[in-house]
Amino acid sequence: MSPDWQERSSVRAGDELGRDVELASAMELLDPGRTDPSYWMRFRAGVLRRAAPELARRRLAAEVSLPEVVMSWARAVVPAAMLAAALAGVMLLHEYTVSDAQPTTVGVEELLVTGVQGSTIPVELERAQVAFASESF
Repeated sequence: MSPDWQERSSVRAGDELGRDVELASAMELLDPGRTDPSYWMRFRAGVLRRAAPELARRRLAAEVSLPEVVMSWARAVVPAAMLAAALAGVMLLHEYTVSDAQPTTVGVEELLVTGVQGSTIPVELERAQVAFASESF
């Protein structure tokens, strides 16, 4: 065995931060700045140039106060609320002019069994003469 191999096997191949030196040297081959020293500066400049409109929008949005945000919503919300109120008024007026009869009151039990084919559970319970424990004791 070579002394170099024994030295590597006794001490883990790494630096003081615990990084693997062999892996770092292998990964250097993938670094685009290895052959072009100005690559990362150009990369940063390109990213900032493409992000400039969004960064400017965020910078302006940070200066907007709460009343300004509410006022910007008002441009869309107030007309929509007025339209909804007018539509509700028209529907209410149309309902009163179409029929002056009183609305029929329907119970919850009737709504639950409306359209159900066959007998319902309360009818089946009446036929079977079911006794509950609370009635027996």
